[in-house]
Amino acid sequence: MTVLFVVAHPDDEAYGVAGTIAKLSSKEQVVILSVCNGNRPGADDQVGSLRRIAFSKACKILNVGSMLRHNSDLSLDYKKAVEEVERAVNKIKPHTIYTHNISDINTDHRYLAEACLVASRPKPNSCVDNLYFFEVPSSTDWTFHQVQPSFQPNVYEDITNQWEKKKQVLSLYTTETYEFPDARSIKAAETLAKYRGYQCGVPYAEAFQLVFSRRRRSEETHTS
Repeated sequence: MTVLFVVAHPDDEAYGVAGTIAKLSSKEQVVILSVCNGNRPGADDQVGSLRRIAFSKACKILNVGSMLRHNSDLSLDYKKAVEEVERAVNKIKPHTIYTHNISDINTDHRYLAEACLVASRPKPNSCVDNLYFFEVPSSTDWTFHQVQPSFQPNVYEDITNQWEKKKQVLSLYTTETYEFPDARSIKAAETLAKYRGYQCGVPYAEAFQLVFSRRRRSEETHTS
């Protein structure tokens, strides 16, 4: 049984869901798919290289498998996003997928959310039973609810015991973290984790929107 985290860029796993990844990897097989390679418009090649190195180190710290595609940031279209996600789903057969919120300001995030909806359609022979959206600071919140449907969390994961590991992973992305009060700072990430935590009564949490969850009929034979 495998859990697949589909992210657009190296660092999205850190800002978005590193605590939950660390928690799940202690009891399930977990794979992170980064569909883009960190080469962002306007940045030199070194930035992309540093992000890919950080992604590799992050996956080792989190004790997960990884897949890194070779698309440049902001180069995705709907067709390419669907192809990449379906290829990964067909290969590893995940029972649960976590991906970006469908109304994020970043178009790569939106395409991947749609692609995950396509790849996890609950057909009878589909391996996927659960689909979740997650938030990423500066992408989910900075739409200011002007792109609908906005992120509406209804599932919270207690990451109190995993917060220090999440902070460790965040610190790897030296080109992607800034000084507070920037949304992409470690202190801001901690503030968000505390905010999501007090919403559900724990010190630190990550929030998710459950898109669907399928409970399959028991395979046991019952006799009357």
